[in-house]
Amino acid sequence: MSETLRKLGLIGIGVLAITEEKIRQTVDELIEKGEMNREEGKSLVQELLTEKKRQMQELGDRISEDVQNAIDRSKIATKDDIARLEEKITGLEKAVKELAEK
Repeated sequence: MSETLRKLGLIGIGVLAITEEKIRQTVDELIEKGEMNREEGKSLVQELLTEKKRQMQELGDRISEDVQNAIDRSKIATKDDIARLEEKITGLEKAVKELAEK
């Protein structure tokens, strides 16, 4: 039973939705039923929490990438775009001022 639970957890079925408390509670129940020993339980909890953390990072990366792609497609000016334009305007203002002084 513990091997099945481990495999399900590690392939990510619902790991993101499961809280650490729920993972520990479920493992404690399996230990109490004698379906795994305490050492296996500790190992399983650690594996599931590690997998959850990995999946959370992966999800965050995917969301960031999708947001960046949406911004790129929307043609909205970024801070860098605005900063470059401000530099150009400053340079043009300086050039106009120098020409006006001549």
